[in-house]
Amino acid sequence: MLYHKAKLVKIGRLLYKEGLVDARAGNLSVRLGDQAIITRTGSHLGNLDFEDLIELPLYREHTLKERASSEWIVHREIYLQTTHKAVVHAHPLYTVFLSNYYSKIEPKDSEGKAILGAVEVIPDYPSGSEELAKAVAQELKTSKILIVKNHGVFSAGKTLTEAYSLVSVLERSCRYLWLKLTNEPL
Repeated sequence: MLYHKAKLVKIGRLLYKEGLVDARAGNLSVRLGDQAIITRTGSHLGNLDFEDLIELPLYREHTLKERASSEWIVHREIYLQTTHKAVVHAHPLYTVFLSNYYSKIEPKDSEGKAILGAVEVIPDYPSGSEELAKAVAQELKTSKILIVKNHGVFSAGKTLTEAYSLVSVLERSCRYLWLKLTNEPL
């Protein structure tokens, strides 16, 4: 348990350091059997500590749910509908911006092409809603990353490091795509 909590703290700091989340945005979780650990609502991912991590059961309601991230419903549905063991939700600037103009992001850089391929952009369902949870879980059955239009990215994988890495690669690919489209110098 301590290992997973320390990993959540480390990945939160990396997301913040890279600018993939701001001081009050984004959330992380890991699945451990029939329960998950998720970040607390309003927590600062760049300054997480163990008190910011909430343990919740996956198969029943719990009173601590009110303290968990408002996206708990999405994380929970991903775990119930897929085999993923970790989820990262971030709001990377270039990715969110480009989601307003594309239904699918197709990286032009070699790393993005090789690691991500095309990334689906789904409609902007209300944050923390059942509709969002079902749509995200459905897409993540066959994928590891998706973009919610004008909202952010959900990434999932076997580990937090894997899920975080996909978000990082996607944002770099979107930044490259934006600079290429606007003819800005790299």
